[in-house]
Amino acid sequence: MSTTKPPQKPQTLLNTITQVVQTLHAKVNFSRLILKPNAKVPELRVHHADTDKPDVYPLLGDRYVVGRSSRTCDIVVRNPLVSQIHVSVVRDAKGTKLFPNRSKFIIQDEDSTNGLYLGRRRVKVLPLRHGDSLTLGPPELASVPHVEYNDPPPWYIQTLRYGFYGFCGMSAAVGMVVLFEWQKFEVDPLPETVTGPVIIHAADGRPLREANTVAHLETNRLADFGPYLPKAVIASEDSRFYWHLGIDPLGTLRALLTNVRGGEIREGGSTLSQQLARSLYRDYVGTEDSAGRKFREAVVALKLEAVYGKNKLLKTYLNRVYLGINLYGFEDAARFYFNKSAKDLTLSEATTLVGILPAPNSFNPIQNYQLAVEYRDRVISRMLEMGMVSEAEADRARRSRIEINPKAQEFLESTISPYFYDYVFVELEKLLGVQLAREGNFIVETALDIPMQTIAETALKRSIQTTGATNRFSQGGLVTLDSNTGEILAMAGGADYKESQFNRVTQAQRQPGSTFKLFSYLAALIQGIPPGQTYSCEPFTWQGQSYQGCERSGGDVDMYRGLALSENIIALRVAQDVGLDRVIDIAKRLGIDSKLDPVPGLVLGQSEVNLLELTGAYSTVANEGLHHSPHGIRRILDSSDCTDINDINTCRVIYAYDRENPTVPSVLSPAIAETMTTLLQGVIRRGTGQSAYIGLGEAGKTGTTNDYVDLWFVGYLPDSKLTTGIWLGNDDNSPTNGTSGNAAQLWRDYMSQIAR
Repeated sequence: MSTTKPPQKPQTLLNTITQVVQTLHAKVNFSRLILKPNAKVPELRVHHADTDKPDVYPLLGDRYVVGRSSRTCDIVVRNPLVSQIHVSVVRDAKGTKLFPNRSKFIIQDEDSTNGLYLGRRRVKVLPLRHGDSLTLGPPELASVPHVEYNDPPPWYIQTLRYGFYGFCGMSAAVGMVVLFEWQKFEVDPLPETVTGPVIIHAADGRPLREANTVAHLETNRLADFGPYLPKAVIASEDSRFYWHLGIDPLGTLRALLTNVRGGEIREGGSTLSQQLARSLYRDYVGTEDSAGRKFREAVVALKLEAVYGKNKLLKTYLNRVYLGINLYGFEDAARFYFNKSAKDLTLSEATTLVGILPAPNSFNPIQNYQLAVEYRDRVISRMLEMGMVSEAEADRARRSRIEINPKAQEFLESTISPYFYDYVFVELEKLLGVQLAREGNFIVETALDIPMQTIAETALKRSIQTTGATNRFSQGGLVTLDSNTGEILAMAGGADYKESQFNRVTQAQRQPGSTFKLFSYLAALIQGIPPGQTYSCEPFTWQGQSYQGCERSGGDVDMYRGLALSENIIALRVAQDVGLDRVIDIAKRLGIDSKLDPVPGLVLGQSEVNLLELTGAYSTVANEGLHHSPHGIRRILDSSDCTDINDINTCRVIYAYDRENPTVPSVLSPAIAETMTTLLQGVIRRGTGQSAYIGLGEAGKTGTTNDYVDLWFVGYLPDSKLTTGIWLGNDDNSPTNGTSGNAAQLWRDYMSQIAR
């Protein structure tokens, strides 16, 4: 008997299909999901009260049910506090406002018994954010599980976010410090500028240049500076002046990058407001070259910008900026250089004055016309780029001569030792920084011996005019140092300063020839090689380079004779014995800062040096191995900070060489220095330097280069503690008909007059 099952009711069939779907859905095994390496997907982490490690569920689908039922839930949480179906997690396809293509999830309570809590607050629906932690029941229940949503943003978003937080925090901290610092000074009204020139004194207290006595004048309106000056200053010094709030972040960053690439402080990045702040508030800002000073300078600049308008600050700057000599403001400078008011200056004249701002005591058109023209043209080009002048105006200005007031020319040409005067400002910038050094209000004390300086200039000029005319050399340099202190006593940087301001003592890099042999012999003595050690005169090859034998000797020659007769092969063999690295090391220790290449030619003077550093090295030997860097500045005093303005000894000392260098490094033992002196005395008594003989125990070394391009003699008087270096030649490196004997003869003629 067969029986037939009755057909299922439609409702029963629907329930069966639903159960099948739910069962299949509940059987998703999260642990077997395979994700790509380093894949970033949202996760739901379920933390149980009795375990430390959470269960992690990657959310790849669009909807997930969380609850206790293993039949109906995708994520099963076996805890009696959790309902059969507790919450659902659903993908929101709309995404976020910032990232519309990036989906986010929403968690929703599915009428659970114990509810869904965010902290102590019960929630029904909540858009999930990375780090959200919710409990599946009241949080005060000890065994309640909690779920955590993990969906960290991309690394660059986190970087931007935390960078923004850090920037805001740092800005707030800096803002608080700035507000605190603002209470330390007042900017309304602006203080009167305490003006004063940079006065450079010789050893006897005489100024090398008399201070200009022209009365200081200021204008009341920005328009009184004419149509070109304000624009030229902005173009040259602070092109974003009307954009920034006292500090130019772009300019500061550019200066920082420039200085980092160059390895030294070449660019300051200061705005006009910062320069004005430093000039007007020197007591608060300070004079030291430090980050603290730059910060205080920025604080003042910000307050100035907050209180005054841009035009007011620009007018104040134009009225008070230091322009060299005793000139403060462009009205003073216009009357001094061009004998006219600033409002009447042509474009060429206005840009000439702006062009000298970086170094007003060196770039002015009287002392260096070509350099003044070069800087003028740079300012004109910058104004043209910024649309401040037309092409026709720029061309006309560039094609104009700079016509200087004859009285100004007469005044500046009265400077004592102009080469040394210029060099002092170079040293001043190194000691104080470029920005501060250009401001003025300094008294600089030097050891320059004016009578000695006069003899040096006369002797050099006479030698060039007489011996030079015969032997085809037209230039030279001479410098004398105090061997005990390293101070410059005399400096003649050329035959005629009016014709050429290029300083052959400090700026010319020349091959030193045999004068460089000093360092090979010193290296040998330091290594314990006795001066009586003999070396072969035979030719030899070193690093692939062949060298001929002795020119003036034969057989075996000791170091005494080898140096006295300047035998190249002996110096090379000595250097080979000790090693080129040791030769370079002793040269650096004695003050040679120029680049030295570790090749055999170095021994014979292949690497270029300047006369000042080479003379300084010989001075160290003369000083029994105690090394002083050659220097022109003895002390720097702040002339705006004096107890008695008539007594410079009451002025605050900003820098003193002895204070900054309390100990003198010993780079050679006295015994080695004495032995080296004996060797160098042999050069003059029986060698190539006999033309330098005076009879006062003088020691020194000659040097020439190929085709007699460079003619050298560097020597010292041990008892008088005077070291003098001389170079003769031509600026264009053309050959001469002279010899090192010409330099030695000039050395003798000069030193015999100054020996003390």
